[in-house]
Parts: sequence; C-alpha cells; structure tokens
Amino acid sequence: MSFSLKEIFDRERPIIIDGGLSNVLESKGCDLNHKLWTAKLIIENPELLIETHLEYVNAGAQVIATASYQATLPGLLKEGYSSKEAKSILLKSVELAQEAIRRSQAPHEKTPLIAASIGPYGAYLADGSEYKGNYTVSKKVLIDFHEERMAIFNNSAADIIAIETIPSLIEAEVLSELLNKFDKPAWISFSCKDEGHINDGSPIEKVISLFEEHPTVFAVGVNCTHPKYISGLIRKLKESTNKKLLVYPNSGEAYNAKTKEWLGLSEPLSFAEMAKEWISLGADMIGGCCRIGPKHIKELTNQKPK
Repeated sequence: MSFSLKEIFDRERPIIIDGGLSNVLESKGCDLNHKLWTAKLIIENPELLIETHLEYVNAGAQVIATASYQATLPGLLKEGYSSKEAKSILLKSVELAQEAIRRSQAPHEKTPLIAASIGPYGAYLADGSEYKGNYTVSKKVLIDFHEERMAIFNNSAADIIAIETIPSLIEAEVLSELLNKFDKPAWISFSCKDEGHINDGSPIEKVISLFEEHPTVFAVGVNCTHPKYISGLIRKLKESTNKKLLVYPNSGEAYNAKTKEWLGLSEPLSFAEMAKEWISLGADMIGGCCRIGPKHIKELTNQKPK
C-alpha cells in the first residue's frame, strides 16, 4: 500500500520521481523502434519492465510511472488487439509497477506512488509531433482520443494520473475539461521549446492558468525539456500558480524522429548539481525524462534532505 499524497508532501522537498524507461530498456538490448515504443514491452517482455521499475524503486524514486505513455487504445487497435485486450494492456502497465514495488520489499513509509502515464496525441502519431505540437486535429478528435484511457486509469490501482509532454494549448484545454470528469489526483506537465513557451509556441503561463482552479490537478510543470531551460521555467511557474511544481527534464540530447535515435551529448554528470538550483527555486517534485536513468535518480536521493 502506498502512502498518500498528503503524506508525501508533508515530507521534506523534493519528491523524487523516476527517470526514463526507454534508455534503461535500450541498455538491456531492447529495440524500441515501434509505434508502441516502451509499451510494447507490456506485452512482449513484462518481466523486463518490472526489473526496470525496480531499478528506480531501489534508487529511491518515490513516484514511478507506468509504461503506458504510448499505449493508446487506437494505437493498440491498429496493432490488431481487441478493445478488451487493449484495456487489459493499460491495466497491466499498472500491475507491473505494483509487482516491482512488491519485489522491492521497501518499508511502508518508503513505498512509492504509481503514476499512470498518459502521453499526448502526438505520441500516438509516433512521428515526433509531441516535440512540435503542430498536429492539426479538432477538439473532438482529442476528446475521443484521451477520454477512455483516462477513465480506465481513473478506475485503476494507480495513485496518480500523470499527463505528460503536452505540447499544445488546444490539447491542454481538452485535458482540463476531461479531468473534471474524474476524481483521481492528477498532474500535467508540458514539453517546452525555451524558458517561456511550450512546443507549439504558447506561453507557459497561459497553459498553466487552465489548471489553477482545477479540483484534481495537484501539480503542474514541465518534462522532456532541455535542462538549460528548467530554472527559467520554474521562475515563471512560481509567478503563475499555487499548485505544486514538478520538473523532470531530459538529458539535453536531441531526438531524431525519423531515425529514432538520440543525437549529441548528454549532461548527466551535472544533473544532480543542476537539481539543487531547481530545488532552491521552488520545485516540489523532481525526476528525469529521456536519457536520465537510475544512477541520476540515486544521486538526487543521496543529496535530498533525509
């Protein structure tokens, strides 16, 4: 049994979130060049996902995200799964996180929360659209895309609905409306192109304002964003919201959507040092996204106040 959100926030800041799944899985020999990305392991190699979640639990993560970021109902149907099977796969992603926690034998007071990961419409397209936010579809399409998956996770054993890497103002508006239908605590995080704008060019203050009075959204923030922009974004967020702030940037490398490869140099060695500044600026929850792994989370855990 996980401790509650109230209990987790009664502790010293920051709350430690896990890091990226894909980089750990690739280091174990997985080929993730697939439209389901890490979600294909829910079906093909669930044991490896359990092992990966367990690495983060053992590194000290207090929140671990499911492998469902790219596990969408339309995406699974396109791969030949029935509607019943697709729903079962989403729920299995939560079960795998639960199993990792059981295996960790962590004491009750350190048992992590489980965040059911929900990626943007652009992740379903699997063409890098979540890094641009330039997909041109109607609100009705976005509602139909997100609603059923959110309902499934709202009724699951996950502690949190984690809506991640949102690049678009229109998509944020849809998600704000949909979240009113559900009662599970949620966070929403945006992918940003600079210190003041999400990837479609909308000001971060504008998209954050959609959730300021939201009854179930307890935290807002940014993820899958270059670490050099995080401090400036935290400053803007602190001026714009009273919600908890979460940041889980990528390593600073560039992703080529055509070749499915990361290019350039990462900045992992300075990650924990950079995180000290983010904490001092007011970040309540910190972790990593693409190319940030268990050793980085362990470094965050080691420097966090006990």
